[in-house]
This record gives sequence, structure tokens and C-alpha cells, in this order.
Amino acid sequence: MYYINKITFSMFITITLLWSITLTRIYAESRECDHTKCVKTLADTTIDMLIATRSVVAKNQDLINVDPVSGNYYFKGFVPAMVGSEVANDFSLMTGHKLKQTSLKLRNPNNAPDEWEEKVLRSFEASGYPKGAGFGEALVTGDNKIYRYMKPIYVEKACLECHSTKKNLRPEIRKFLEERYPYDHAFGYKEGDVRGGISITLPFGN
Repeated sequence: MYYINKITFSMFITITLLWSITLTRIYAESRECDHTKCVKTLADTTIDMLIATRSVVAKNQDLINVDPVSGNYYFKGFVPAMVGSEVANDFSLMTGHKLKQTSLKLRNPNNAPDEWEEKVLRSFEASGYPKGAGFGEALVTGDNKIYRYMKPIYVEKACLECHSTKKNLRPEIRKFLEERYPYDHAFGYKEGDVRGGISITLPFGN
């Protein structure tokens, strides 16, 4: 059995508490907000929180994967993408606001972009697109008016443990990815590259 050390457990609890506070605020404010500026701020704040969560997990991979008893390295798969997916899924279930991480180079096929997300992702990768800037717009679907918003996520140095070339991965990580994601395309990145984006869909007025 592989144990998660106290620091990792504390980090996980802290993330959970921060998200609980954020979810409560976002959900309460969004029900009263129907102006573009307000909805954009809510969308931006929510996505920034998920990006920060992913970053914390990425930077603490050694703490997560090193067994505190033996000191040996065991890759547990508790990576930013997995945490991001779980948090986004719980957020969506709790609030009804769809939160999703996606990419043009997929590891998990469940995160495939829809038509709108693919268009925005391609704009993020276009030459001259301002780094870190999000994109949002109000849309009508059936009888409902919604606001869709997405921000890019970038490859940090810590991300290269799972997203550089296959030959540069730890054997444990490569084995895990090959078994879990046989159709993985999320390789060949370098620091600063656009890895993908996080999108959110919110109700927008009446």
C-alpha cells in the first residue's frame, strides 16, 4: 500500500476548503448577476481557482509520489489533469455551471473540445494572441441565453514530468500513461506552450 504523506493530505484539505468557499460565493453571486462584466468576472475567478489548484498539484509531485516510510518513488497518478477533472466535475454537479478542461492534444478522450471550445483553443495558439487572456461571449441555445468563457492554460516546468517527449519520462510515469491512456497525444511540449484551456458555461440573464 502506498501512503500519502501529511503534507500532501494537508495540501488536499486546503484546496478543498478554498474551493468550498469559492463555490459558495460563485453560486450565490451568479444567481443575481446578468450583466456581461459581472458574469465574466465570475467565470474568470472560477477558472483562476482551478488553474491555481492544478499548479499546486504540479509543483508538489515529489511530495505526492515519494513514500514517506521508504523514501521510494511511486507514481500515484494524482496529477493536475486528474485533480482538475475531478474538481470540475464536482463543481458542475454542485452548481449546474459546466466547468471543463480541454485541449487540442488530448490525453483523456473524455475532455475532447466541442466546436466552440476547439475554435477558441485554436485562437489561443495563434501567433500574437495575448498570453493569459480569456475569451467569452453570450450565446443563445434554444430558449436559454448562456455565457461561455475560456482561459488558456500553459505548460509549467513541473508539467514536463508528464508532457515532455516520451523518452524523457520516468519509467513509472510512462508505464502508467501507456496503460491508462493508450491513445495519448499529450506529449512533446516545452515550458510556456499552450497546453489547452479551461471553459465554463454560466446562465446569462433571462
